[in-house]
Amino acid sequence: MNKIRMIADRETNYIYHMLSVARCGYDNDYGAKYRGDYPEEDLATIKKHERLITCAGGSHWGELYTLMLCYPAAQWAGDAKSYYQEIIRQADSGDVPEHYLALAPAAREIADVMVRNYDHYINDIWPEDKKSLEDYIAQVMPLFEQSDFTDRAETVVGCTLSVEAFHPSMVTSIQHGAEAIDISETHDIFGICRSPEDSFLFIGHEFIIYLLKQALREEDAFRRFETWEPTEALAEYYLKKLTGNTLFGGVEKWIELYSQCSEKGKPSAAELYRKALTKLIP
Repeated sequence: MNKIRMIADRETNYIYHMLSVARCGYDNDYGAKYRGDYPEEDLATIKKHERLITCAGGSHWGELYTLMLCYPAAQWAGDAKSYYQEIIRQADSGDVPEHYLALAPAAREIADVMVRNYDHYINDIWPEDKKSLEDYIAQVMPLFEQSDFTDRAETVVGCTLSVEAFHPSMVTSIQHGAEAIDISETHDIFGICRSPEDSFLFIGHEFIIYLLKQALREEDAFRRFETWEPTEALAEYYLKKLTGNTLFGGVEKWIELYSQCSEKGKPSAAELYRKALTKLIP
């Protein structure tokens, strides 16, 4: 059974739309197309807090990224506007969790911009974005459904997905910036600017990463940046076994190592990972 369920979520698309038009982590033609729709001071406010609300390649996670993006995109029951209105209410009343107290003024400024511009996106831009997303998903989903990818991936990695399904949340606005961002235990953010075939590989790679989080749960993978490259390469190794292709360059030495380790047996993902650790420079 296919465990990849691509979605086009309105709230998620609004959030990343605003980052793109503000050149906050993303600078692309999509953002340029709509930038003139918004007051310059609103875009400047978002840009001012760029470091707090962006992430990058496993090396940076903004202090407000979870609060201001992940929660309203994937973990809030209502619409994004109501979420940001609640952020404003909490900031104004002082009802703020202690670990966010110092960041409450910045969160309130961002939330104010997100509330003010929400209706314009929903009414005037989302219908076109939604169609683009649905058309794209219709091209990619059959590649997973027809290849039995998720069942085969679970077999080759040696574990099953820890949740019912993996949800690639597709957005229109994130070309030339961070993607494959896990905004919840089941949702990752992906753009729609690559070919359907490349999207199949990219999403497939991230599905394997989610399997590796289970297979390597007793290891230090995903806990420190130094192990990022061999961990990503392990996903590429399994992707190549499943599809004959890889997605990222620069990991060939690790794939060769994993292949050599597998010539005389069937080592587990954890055993391959431990072998790679012995090759890391202390």
